[in-house]
Amino acid sequence: MTRFIPLVLLLFVACTPKGNSGSSAATGEDACIDQSKIDPNMICTMEYDPVCGCDGKTYSNPCVAESNGLLKWEKGECATE
Repeated sequence: MTRFIPLVLLLFVACTPKGNSGSSAATGEDACIDQSKIDPNMICTMEYDPVCGCDGKTYSNPCVAESNGLLKWEKGECATE
C-alpha cells in the first residue's frame, strides 16, 4: 500500500497538461502573435537583417520580431503594395 500512493501521485503529475492555459497566449493554426512572449526588455543587436512578420510588418531582424511576440516570419522585407 505504501508503494501504491507514490505511484498514483507520479501518474497524476505526469498526466497534468503543461503549457500556457492563459487567454493571452496565441492559439489555433493561424496564430501570429503570442502576447505572453512579448518582451520589451529583450536586448537585440542593431544588425539589419530584415524579416517579414506574419502580421505583414517588416522587423529589422529576427530578434526584434521575437521580442514583439511573433511566432512566424520570413527572411526579407515585406512586400509593399
